[in-house]
Amino acid sequence: MFGNLDTQEKIIYNIDKIECLYDEVELLKSRVKEHGTGTLITAIGVMEHRIQELKQELRDMEKQHIWQSLKNERS
Repeated sequence: MFGNLDTQEKIIYNIDKIECLYDEVELLKSRVKEHGTGTLITAIGVMEHRIQELKQELRDMEKQHIWQSLKNERS
């Protein structure tokens, strides 16, 4: 998915995506009405789930970076 991006670029890429998704979620939340907006509510849920996935990817990248640093220190 990331091609030749280094870790720092991947982190920035994911943070940018999260920010965009947050903006879209807020916009859609402002459009929700009492009736007839079930698809908006579904879309909000899907985007919120994607935000959680991206946050987990960031945590995983950070753990991997820390692990690599520790391995390099021991070498």
